[in-house]
Amino acid sequence: MNDNEAYSQYLYARKIAKKTVFHDRLNKKDPYLKVLDDIVDDKTCKPIRLGHIDAPAQLIVGTKTQGRSLSFSSDFMPLLGEKSEFAAKWINVCKYHLSDEGINELPTAYEYLGKFYIAEGNKRVSVLKSYGAPFIPLDVIRLLPPKSERPSILLYYDFLEFYEHSKLYLLQFTKPEYYERLLRCLNMEKDHEWTRSERITLVGFYGRLENELDKKGIHENHADCLAALLEMYTYDYLVEMSDRQLDKVISENKLRLSHGKGFYNITCIADEEDMILYSGSVKNVLKDTDFIVSAGDLKKEYLEYIVTLTNKPLFYIHGNHDEKLLEDPPEGCICIDDDLIVYEGIRILGLGGSFLYNGEGIQFTEVQMERRIAKLKLKILKAKGVDIVVTHAPIKGYGELEDYAHQGFECFEKLLEELKPRFWFYGHVHSNYGFNIKRIHTLNKTMIVNVSGRYLARY
Repeated sequence: MNDNEAYSQYLYARKIAKKTVFHDRLNKKDPYLKVLDDIVDDKTCKPIRLGHIDAPAQLIVGTKTQGRSLSFSSDFMPLLGEKSEFAAKWINVCKYHLSDEGINELPTAYEYLGKFYIAEGNKRVSVLKSYGAPFIPLDVIRLLPPKSERPSILLYYDFLEFYEHSKLYLLQFTKPEYYERLLRCLNMEKDHEWTRSERITLVGFYGRLENELDKKGIHENHADCLAALLEMYTYDYLVEMSDRQLDKVISENKLRLSHGKGFYNITCIADEEDMILYSGSVKNVLKDTDFIVSAGDLKKEYLEYIVTLTNKPLFYIHGNHDEKLLEDPPEGCICIDDDLIVYEGIRILGLGGSFLYNGEGIQFTEVQMERRIAKLKLKILKAKGVDIVVTHAPIKGYGELEDYAHQGFECFEKLLEELKPRFWFYGHVHSNYGFNIKRIHTLNKTMIVNVSGRYLARY
C-alpha cells in the first residue's frame, strides 16, 4: 500500500514543481533552489552549532552546495522524471515517512540570515514539504556573519536578539522596530524568556493569520502584516478572534496589510508656511511622517526645502495663487492636480484651484470644475475608488466663508457622496481669517479637514 501511495505522492509533488517553475519563470525568478555557497563564503562567517531546530518549512529555501539544486523547484518539489534514479530514491524516502518508524534521521542544514540551506537530506525535506509539514526538524549549524552596517546584517542581529529569548524562527520582520512593537503589545520586556505556552499561542494565531492572508492573495512578509495588525488591535483581541472575524479584519485592511503597515501618518500643509517646518527641526518634526500632501498656495522654495530635508514623498495640487508653479514646478515633488495616483495602495485624487471670483490666477466656475471631475471618472473607475481627495477650495456648505472668494463647490459634495473617501483635505480658508473657523467637518464617513498651515492625519 505504501508503495502505491509513495509513487502517487511523487507524481503529485512533481506536478506542483512544474507549476512552480512555470510561475517563477513567468515572474522572472530563479525557478530552482538557492545555493548557499553562491551567496556567502563560509570563511567570512563564524560557525555555531545549534543542534535540533524545528525549522519553519517556508524558511528552508535551498541547498548548501550546487549538487542536487537543479533537481528541485524553488519550493523543494522534485523535478526529475518518475523513472529516474532520483525518483526511485525519493519514493523510497517517502515509504519510510509512511511507515510506522517514519523518517528518524534529521537532515543537516546551515542557517544564514534566518534562512535554512540543506547540506544533507534534500529528499527528506522534499517529502515532508510535499505533505505540507509546517515545521521540519533539522540538525543546524548557524553561519554568523561579522557585524557590519549592511541593513540585512543589522536586521539579522536584531532578529538574533529576539530569537535568543523567544526561540521563534517563524517571525522575521523587515524593520527592527517591529520586534519592539511585538514585545510591547505582548507586555514583555526585551529579556523576557518565553514560556512554551506563550510560543504555542503566538504560533497558533500566526498560522491562522498566514492562512487567511494567503486566501486574500496577500503574499508580502506575513510577519509585517502581524505588526500592522498590532497597530490596530490588541494582541489578546486578535488571538480571541474567530476565523470569520479575522477574515473580515483582513478584508477591511487589505491595502494596509499588503504594505505591512497598520497606519500611515500624513502631514498636510497649505496656504501658510509653518516656521517649525521651515527650520532645522523639520527632520525631527516629520520623522514619523510617511508622506506629505500640499493643498496649494505654498511657495516652490518651501516645498523643495521640506522634501529635500525629509526625503519623504510630497504630493501637491495648485492653489489659486500658484500660477508660477505651472511653469516652474517644485523639484522632487509630485503634482497630482487633475490626477489620481496610488501610493502604497492609498488612492489619492487631486483638484486644485478656487471658485472663480475675479478671473485672476487659477480659478474655475462650477461647470468647469464639473468637467474636470468628469475627465477623472475613468481613472477613478480603474482604481476602484478613492481613499483621499485633495482640493484647494472647500466643499459647498463645509468650511467655506461668506465672501465670494472663498466659496465652495457644490459638485464636490456630489463627488464625496459618490466616492465616500476616508479623508477630504482642502485649504484656501486660512486659519488666521478668524477664531470661529471650524477645522474639521464630517459627512457620512468622510472626515473633511481644513489643512491650512499644518495638520497631521493618520490613515
